[in-house]
Amino acid sequence: MRLQHMRTMLRSALTTHAHVQRRTLFDPQRLTTTAPYNARNTSIAKFPRPAGSFVTRGLSSDLAAEDARAQAYYDSDDAYNFYKFIWGGDNIHVGLYGGIDDDIVVVDDGESDEGRIRHASQRSLERMFALQPPSEGSHVMDMGAAYGGLARWCINSYSPALVSCVELSAKENARNAELTADAGLEDRVLIKGERSFTATGEPDASFDLVVSMDSFLHAGKHRAAAIEEASRVLKPGGWLVFTDIMESDSCDRGRMEAVLARIHLDDMGSPSKYRQWGARSGLAFRGFEDRSRHLAPHYSSVCRHLDARQRAGHLAGRVSPEFVTAMRAGLQAWVEEAERGNLAWGYMMFQKQ
Repeated sequence: MRLQHMRTMLRSALTTHAHVQRRTLFDPQRLTTTAPYNARNTSIAKFPRPAGSFVTRGLSSDLAAEDARAQAYYDSDDAYNFYKFIWGGDNIHVGLYGGIDDDIVVVDDGESDEGRIRHASQRSLERMFALQPPSEGSHVMDMGAAYGGLARWCINSYSPALVSCVELSAKENARNAELTADAGLEDRVLIKGERSFTATGEPDASFDLVVSMDSFLHAGKHRAAAIEEASRVLKPGGWLVFTDIMESDSCDRGRMEAVLARIHLDDMGSPSKYRQWGARSGLAFRGFEDRSRHLAPHYSSVCRHLDARQRAGHLAGRVSPEFVTAMRAGLQAWVEEAERGNLAWGYMMFQKQ
């Protein structure tokens, strides 16, 4: 799926022999853009505004500059092609490597890494909506929509009236527009240009459900403001449900330097920090479903798939060797810290008071 900072992450191969682990789950302004994209007339090479350009009215210079850096990264050829051809499919978030309803992790199921990544990402999306299904005719916002896979699946599966896609990357918005037009959903999947998490431009109290998958991480020091914006657009009683890659509450921060350096951040969110930010924004905490053990298998699969595609020559002319080298190192650092228990990932659930 994201306001986004450099998502250069995570690691080398896990063991190749199969094993299964089981655990019981814990359940419990800048913005004003132009009109929504005309998806049928939008190509990947032709943006409503030039890549790297977006409206910054209403944002501080600090936040506008951070958004600009994030957009420049995600609209670079290296990053765009990495996520398109390696992460692939409709979704670019962490997956569930086993069951949807329990915390099974299958390290090696015999499937190709490309297939595993795609199917695992779909399972994690489905789990999010199982936790808080949108009602028919409701209004949903996806913060960090990327290619729009979540929005289209939500429309087809639950029939909300609309899903509003908040995304900073011009290239990802254009790709979303193409895929949404192909699906005939452009009247219900709304892509209103490049938008910041902290200034979506949507009216107060206008959404029943706000979701986000692995995107708030990239808001950096403005994560609390992103949660505040989600609260602002939610109706009373509405829900915020999201996943994010976080530091664990027991994190050994002395080991996090390499992880943080890869994404140009001073820190990460954590389950306890998000609870604090939610409370300050008028959101009641409803639970954290911890699926942290899926981080290492996911990024190991991504790393192996990256190596395989590079060896086969499929990345030539698409992703530079330098980017591949840096990404591989980032993958390794992230998986190692996930295995040490310093990273957390799972479903955070809040309700607007």
